[in-house]
Parts: sequence; structure tokens; C-alpha cells
Amino acid sequence: MAAAFAAYAFVPSGLSAHLLAIFGRAGIDAATVVAIGALFGPAQVRGAHLRARYLRAASIRSMSRASRSECCCVAFALLALFGLTVASAATFAVMFGMANGLHHHRARRRAARAVRRRPAMAHLMGRIGGPYLAMQAIAPLALAFVAERASDPAVLAVVAAFATVAFVAFAAIRPPKATR
Repeated sequence: MAAAFAAYAFVPSGLSAHLLAIFGRAGIDAATVVAIGALFGPAQVRGAHLRARYLRAASIRSMSRASRSECCCVAFALLALFGLTVASAATFAVMFGMANGLHHHRARRRAARAVRRRPAMAHLMGRIGGPYLAMQAIAPLALAFVAERASDPAVLAVVAAFATVAFVAFAAIRPPKATR
């Protein structure tokens, strides 16, 4: 579980720091880049709204499917960015924002259901939170290094790789077996 969330943490942290600059370097004019960047917030709110409305009573199994779908969408959108156009950039901005809106609640809910006893909860949250926070801190610097030494497509490939790792790690998570 910690690996899944840590790999996923790289995606929004790194992309938030570099995506709009990548759009600009791809030839999209500054005003359009700003308009695309403005899509993130409303899309994140929409993702949180969808989460609250439709996933509130969802089982851990359906939450797990939603997590996998979220990572798959991010990876697919990143691959679509290799043929960067204004339409693909705007589509990605909306998908990225919605994925972020869906994600944060799921982390707490999944961790709560993975542990049955309260004393173990703080320990589990620390074990998940430590790698997650470390990856959030490392991602912008790592992607800046990749952008400087390689190219923007290489940056997107690195992020797509982390999204894929997160997708696989989320897919491997199984709900705890019921105890009698």
C-alpha cells in the first residue's frame, strides 16, 4: 500500500511543478497555457464532488477499482501528451484534476479499512505517509533534472512510468480477510 501511494505521489507533485512549462515549450501560447492551468482546480473540485456523491458508500473493492482506473487514466493521458495539442493538454488537465480530487479521500479510507485496530492505525499511516511525503518532495527536483538533461518527452515518460508502477501496486492491494 505504501509503495502504491508513494509512486502515485510522484505523479501530481512532479506534474504540478512542470506541466505548464512543458505545455509552453511545446508551442502552446502563454494565454492558452494559463487557461489550461485554470482547469486543474475546478476539475479537482469536480472529482471530489463525484467521490462524495458516488463513492461514499462504495466498498473497498470498488474503491480499489477506482484507484486503478485513476492511475490508468493518468498513464493514458500522459501517453497522449506525446502528441501534444491544445485539446490533449486541456483533456489531460481535466483528468489530472479529477484524479487528484478522487485520490486524497481514498488514501484515508483505504488505510482505515486495512487495519482493524486503532493503535495500529497511527503506525500504518506513518508507514504510508513517510514514503508518500518523501516522493512528493523528490519529484519536482527529479523531473527538473530529467528536463534539463534529457527532454520534455523524457519527463512525461518518467511520470508515466511512476503512474504505471502506482497502477500495478494499487492493483495488487487486496482487502483484508474477514476475521471471525
